Amino acid sequence: MTSAEQSADGASAGEGVDQDLLDLPAPPRGRRVATLAVMALVVVGSLGLLLSLTSDLRYYFAPSRAADLGEAVTLDPSALVSNAYVTVRGTPMMSGTVRYSRFFSGASYLVFPLAGQRSVFVQVPMDGQDERTFLRREFSGRLVTFGQLGSRFATVRNYLQDNMDMPVSSESYVVLADETPQSYVWVLGLGGLCVLFIVINVWMLMRWFKPLPRLSPPAVPSGAAE
Repeated sequence: MTSAEQSADGASAGEGVDQDLLDLPAPPRGRRVATLAVMALVVVGSLGLLLSLTSDLRYYFAPSRAADLGEAVTLDPSALVSNAYVTVRGTPMMSGTVRYSRFFSGASYLVFPLAGQRSVFVQVPMDGQDERTFLRREFSGRLVTFGQLGSRFATVRNYLQDNMDMPVSSESYVVLADETPQSYVWVLGLGGLCVLFIVINVWMLMRWFKPLPRLSPPAVPSGAAE
C-alpha cells in the first residue's frame, strides 16, 4: 500500500469525528446533577400547581347561569353542591361580620352569615361602601366550603368560632359573591403555563439522557489489502 493510499484511509477513518470536540473536558458532574435536579423540581412543582388548579378549572367550565337556591333560611345544607355558581337571598348580619385582608394581593373582604341560619356565609369584596353591602339581599357567586378554601380561611373560621360563638366547620358553606365562572379565565393562562413548563423540562430531560448515536466504522476499500 502506498503512502498516498494510507493517508486516504486515515482520512476516511477520521471522517465524521471532530477531534476538537473529543478533546473537550466533560462537564462538571456536580453542575450536571444540579441542573437535572432543578429541571425535575420544576416538573414536580408545575404538576403540583396544576393539580391545585383543578377545582378552579372545573368552576370556569361550569354553567354561566346561576342556580337559584332561594332564601337562605330554607336551605338544606346536605342538598348543596359545592364549586357551583349560585344565587342565594337573605339579610346580612352586621353583628356577625368579619373583615380580613389577603397577604399577597392586599385585597380586603367582608364575611358574614345570612340571618336565620348558620350554614351558609357570604364573602363580598370591600369597596369602601360597606353600607351598600348590607342593603343587598341577593348574592350570586361561587359556592364552596370553608375547608376547600384552605388555610387562608382558617383564621376567619377560627375567629367566627372563638369570638362570635358560631358553629362553623370545614363543611360550612360560603358564597364568594360576584365571582362568576368567566372571572376565572386567568386559570387557563396559569394552567397553560404549567403545562408548558412540564413539556419543556421533560423534553430537555429526555434529550439529556438520550444516548449518542454510534458512528459506523468506515468501509475498507477493496484495494486496501493489496
